[in-house]
Amino acid sequence: MSTFPRRRTVADVMTARVHVAGPLTAFKLLVRLIEENRVSAIPIVDRDGVPVGVVSESDLLLKERRAELESGTDLIHLRRRRSNRAKAEGLVASDLMSTPPITVTADTTLAQAARTMQERNVRRLIVVDPRGLIAGILSRSDLLQVFLRSDEDLRDDIVDGVIPAILIDETDTITVDVLSNVVTLSGQVDRKSDADILARVTRDLDGVVGVVSQLSYRWDDTARSRFAPSPR
Repeated sequence: MSTFPRRRTVADVMTARVHVAGPLTAFKLLVRLIEENRVSAIPIVDRDGVPVGVVSESDLLLKERRAELESGTDLIHLRRRRSNRAKAEGLVASDLMSTPPITVTADTTLAQAARTMQERNVRRLIVVDPRGLIAGILSRSDLLQVFLRSDEDLRDDIVDGVIPAILIDETDTITVDVLSNVVTLSGQVDRKSDADILARVTRDLDGVVGVVSQLSYRWDDTARSRFAPSPR
């Protein structure tokens, strides 16, 4: 019995071992945490482990721009400049952090997580458990890991899962080739809608870069009949 490929979630790619700090962590210690652990940001959590903000390298680098920010006269981005000035003068994490943190749960799909990153214009998401406690961190590079799936792994998912789920009686008529995560589908199916659905579902499979459909079909069930009565 075939099993349709499961959607990858944040839990599959997130970093579960996270270096965190508290709101009163000193500026210098934050720099040390980032440098020693080779990360680009440190989640800030309260005493219970609930994330309350994030301090990134860019937040810390504002300290180097104090003079520039004090003399700036950009009226268009006045609110941003005031925020940056405050961060530049910050001494502890609560002064520097971006808040509130953008969070997701571990069962969020990769597509949903990527959309959240794009819409909120952030480079990382904090992963929380059902209690709201920090469970991990998800970066842009983590999301890209799915495209490192092997060609063989993708082909197995398509041949053993996708095709049998869509084409119950025609699994032997389809050829699947995968090269650098680009899938080529060839062969013949019964209906044009079957070809369209198979190409679309394959394209949406986690790790697929693109789909080249060379599928033919016996009849076009998507075309309106020329003899169909016109609406009155």
